[in-house]
Amino acid sequence: MRVSRELPAGRSSAVSLQVDHVAGGRTEGTSTIHCSDIEGTELRVAVQEPPATDLSLETGGWYRFDGIVRPDSLDAQLLFPSGDRSVERIETPERQTPPPPAELDDPWLIQLGASDELIAVTVQPRPSNRTESIRVDDPGTFEIGAVCFAYCDRPGEATVYHREEPATRDEQLLLEHVVEDLSEAKGATLVTRGNDHAPLDMLFHRLSRASGGDVVPTGAERVLDDCFHAIPESVATRTGADTLADVGDHSDTAANQVMLSDHDIGADPVVWREDWEIDATALSDVSDPRMTDRDYATLVEWYLGAEDGPVDPARLASCLKAYASSDLDLLCAAVADGAMDRYGCPRLSGRLPEQ
Repeated sequence: MRVSRELPAGRSSAVSLQVDHVAGGRTEGTSTIHCSDIEGTELRVAVQEPPATDLSLETGGWYRFDGIVRPDSLDAQLLFPSGDRSVERIETPERQTPPPPAELDDPWLIQLGASDELIAVTVQPRPSNRTESIRVDDPGTFEIGAVCFAYCDRPGEATVYHREEPATRDEQLLLEHVVEDLSEAKGATLVTRGNDHAPLDMLFHRLSRASGGDVVPTGAERVLDDCFHAIPESVATRTGADTLADVGDHSDTAANQVMLSDHDIGADPVVWREDWEIDATALSDVSDPRMTDRDYATLVEWYLGAEDGPVDPARLASCLKAYASSDLDLLCAAVADGAMDRYGCPRLSGRLPEQ
């Protein structure tokens, strides 16, 4: 019986899956089925349209999905497209134990708990133009302000690479450090926050743009190829939790909100927020001490000297780095909890956007 990690890309296949949870899709007419295969690997199936046969799926039941397609996308998700396909209820099959990753020949999918190394990653962009929004698919709208790492299975302090100068060369020096670290993490699983792969897309795009110069080597963006990727937010949906912090009752780490009042940077947030449309933000008013991406976009320019600001540079640096790395504790706590051990993590090779 075929398992998910053996499915060929872009071809229709048959695979047996246990239904764990059925949820609505992101677009009208679709649904998402959270499933497990016979090795226990947890992944999702996107059903684009109801099949010709009745799709009344029972939670906990096993089904043979004929017509499943493994897409060339970053998510641990299979497609069940419209067309020639069927779903058949089957008897519960015998479980199998997945082999260690070292015994597999370039798998596209592994379980998070079997990964060689688990690294929490945050990527904080710096807008190129304060009047335009960041678009992940347009690397001209942003630069990298910071990249932070925390090795989830190694106790110790996080690694925070943050910009110190406004010149693009300073970003290249930051990216050079990132490439060096990732080059030593072959086979690792990178764990990021959010519901998509935007953090790694941003990193990929800026590495691609910087590669081939006198700092970042040609093809540096492909350093991500041998890594896998986990987006733990979907685990909350599977387990019925409201947020990632609730998966393992990590409310203490979820409360790790960076407060401007804790850093005493030398300026009140009212100074730079006075012209904001506060209703369009998650803030209660202009004096709300909670820090947001929009605050970071303003304050990083003050710190880099691109714009004058009445701030204490050392305290502002501490504030910016704390904000850029604030999700690392939660990501590592979610991994350590064990609720994600069977979560399917796709390989990044060939699955990030081409330039």
